[in-house]
Amino acid sequence: MCTSAQINANRENSKLSTGPRTDEGKAVSSRNHLSHGLCSVDPVLPNENRDEFNALVQQCNAEWEPQTAHTRFMVQEMAEAVWKLARIKRIEADIIANLDNPRKLYFDPETVAGFARLERHRASLERTYHRCVRALETWEKGLKHIEAKFNELYKKQTVTPVRSFDPRVLPDEILEMEREIKQFRAAQMEAKRRAESQADSETR
Repeated sequence: MCTSAQINANRENSKLSTGPRTDEGKAVSSRNHLSHGLCSVDPVLPNENRDEFNALVQQCNAEWEPQTAHTRFMVQEMAEAVWKLARIKRIEADIIANLDNPRKLYFDPETVAGFARLERHRASLERTYHRCVRALETWEKGLKHIEAKFNELYKKQTVTPVRSFDPRVLPDEILEMEREIKQFRAAQMEAKRRAESQADSETR
C-alpha cells in the first residue's frame, strides 16, 4: 500500500510530464509509434497522396453506388483495405530491395518475423475486403428481388380487371411482399451486426 509521501511524490512527478500542449506537438506525438500504419484510424500516411486515396473511394462508390449509411460504410471499408494492401506490397518490395543478403529472407529471424507480421495484416485486410463484397452483393440481390416483386405486382394490376377493393382486406400479393421486405431488412440488420462485430474483433 502506498504511503502518503509516495502519493504526494507521484503527484509532483506527474506535473513534470503532461505531454504535448500545442496542436502541432500533439500531431507529432500521435505518429511517434507509426511504422506501417496498417492499424491507424486514418488510412492515408503523411507520405502518401490523399487525393489518390479519395479517387479510389470515388471509384468504389461509382462501382457499387451505395444508397444507405450501411452500404457507404462497407464501400469505405473496401477502399481502405485496397489502399492498405497496396502499401503492404510496397513495404515488402522496400524490405527486399534494402537487404544486404537475400538469405535473410529465409534465415534471419527478424526479417522473417517482419514478413510474418505483414502477412497477418494482409490476411486481415483481405478478409475485410471480401466480407464487404459479400455484404454488398447480398444487399443488391435483396433489392433486386424486391424490385422484381413490385414490378410483377404492378403488371398483374394492369392486366387484371378492376375489382371492388375492401381496404380492410389486403391482397395476398401485398401481404407476401411485406413479409419479404421485413425478412430482407431483418437479414440486413443481422449482417450489419455481424460485420461490425467482426470489424471490432479484428481491430483489437
